[in-house]
Amino acid sequence: MTEPMLLTERVGAVRLLTINRPDKLNAFAPGLLGLMDAALDAAHADADTRVVVITGAGARSFVAGNDVASLAALDPVAAYRDMEAGHRLMQRLHEFAKPTIAMVNGYALGGGFELALACDFIVASSTARFGFPEIALDTMPGWGGTQLAVVKMGLARAKEMVLTGRHYKVDECREFGFITRVAEPAALRDETLALAESLAGHHPFALEMAKRAVNRAAELPLQAGLAFEATSYALNFGTPHARAGFHRFLSK
Repeated sequence: MTEPMLLTERVGAVRLLTINRPDKLNAFAPGLLGLMDAALDAAHADADTRVVVITGAGARSFVAGNDVASLAALDPVAAYRDMEAGHRLMQRLHEFAKPTIAMVNGYALGGGFELALACDFIVASSTARFGFPEIALDTMPGWGGTQLAVVKMGLARAKEMVLTGRHYKVDECREFGFITRVAEPAALRDETLALAESLAGHHPFALEMAKRAVNRAAELPLQAGLAFEATSYALNFGTPHARAGFHRFLSK
């Protein structure tokens, strides 16, 4: 019986999505984008899911990029459609209403690195490796990596990672700014779930509004960003949960 490519697990208010191709270092395969999109639909519709965590099966790899054999068989039009599908998933994660965490347990390369960068947080094993190896194949990142890298680590670092094609160790990446926390392999799951549970303790709509406002800060001029923040603040301010939060504070 064929193992499913994507596994789903509930841990309290956290929904854990595991890409399950360990024999291929969890490289993306045809159909996996659709499975992830459906899993995000389910997470969005479930009020009891407050945080989504994404990881890879096994101890060696988060996602070691795209399936090169499948990519090599595409014609230019099919390749463009594949890039569009990748963009839709990465943008959806970037804008997802609930916080998302990449639990990086090993190689996060190419499309896998793009997947991690699309999440709100990256919790990395001390043995993790990050990189965009596409340039070594005389191509380039195509699922949003050139854009997400600039947003998450700045222009100079993004150019370094995209144009050299190197694999970077966690210690090298700490100063790049895209890693939230680092844990030893045995403690990675506990460290990730601790972060997820701390996020799950806040009201989901307040989190959603705050996340959107922070995202806009990287995309809009200051005045437009401030206007978006004010609107988001006012929208949340009028809700019963926000009023209750003020009353809780004042009663202490």
